[in-house]
Amino acid sequence: RRPSRPTAPSGRSGPPRRSAPPAGPSAALAEILPVEPSNPGDAALRRAGAVLIQGEVAALPTDTVYGLCARALDPEAVERLYRAKGRTEEKGAPVLIGHPDQLSLLAPQVPPRARLLMEALWPGPLTLILPPKPGLPGRLTGGGGGGVAVRLPAQNLCRALALIAGPFAATSANWPGEPPLRDPSVIAVRFGPRIALILDGGPLGEGPASTVVDARGGRPVLIRKGGVPFEAVTRAWERGERRAVTPDRAAG
Repeated sequence: RRPSRPTAPSGRSGPPRRSAPPAGPSAALAEILPVEPSNPGDAALRRAGAVLIQGEVAALPTDTVYGLCARALDPEAVERLYRAKGRTEEKGAPVLIGHPDQLSLLAPQVPPRARLLMEALWPGPLTLILPPKPGLPGRLTGGGGGGVAVRLPAQNLCRALALIAGPFAATSANWPGEPPLRDPSVIAVRFGPRIALILDGGPLGEGPASTVVDARGGRPVLIRKGGVPFEAVTRAWERGERRAVTPDRAAG
């Protein structure tokens, strides 16, 4: 199925508020804006879009966990994202898009069976590793030698924001080696001085991260279990294989 482009709903976002100042030396803290992820207000979307376009880092609720986010096509913003998280390993950050049309910015040569997975399982918690477009920031491809991980989320906030600011890299809001943070008040304490904005959608319940699948080869390869069962991925892939080898009866 091909999702329609989300529009920015007109729900109220409320006035901006800032975190309490930290003890000790003064430091700028992230601006905090309340948001309803399923019906984000215009003010929150405009502000978050401006922050990302300016090359800054924002924290926001995705359809899986809270993420630290930066514009994917801005190498300096992606570096700022990695510094904010303290991430040093050569592991590509996944990229969220707002519509399949944005794939051309990241992976213009999508394998046909990968497109079948998108049609069957997007939007949703399925991240696909695809052949990258030349010139992408090296951080997105694991130092420049790997694929680019892309996802179309099943959430209005992320999709609308990606349409405003462009595809954005999103890595879970946590220190490396720790579980993802699900409470924006904790994110404010941990990352407040390192990022520009927090969209506060309230605490998130426990739930799986996205399933990560390498879709570049002749068979799908499971990289990480998550919200989409791998059996659903293989079924969609096999349907594509059968479609490719079944003769067109109407042509006989």
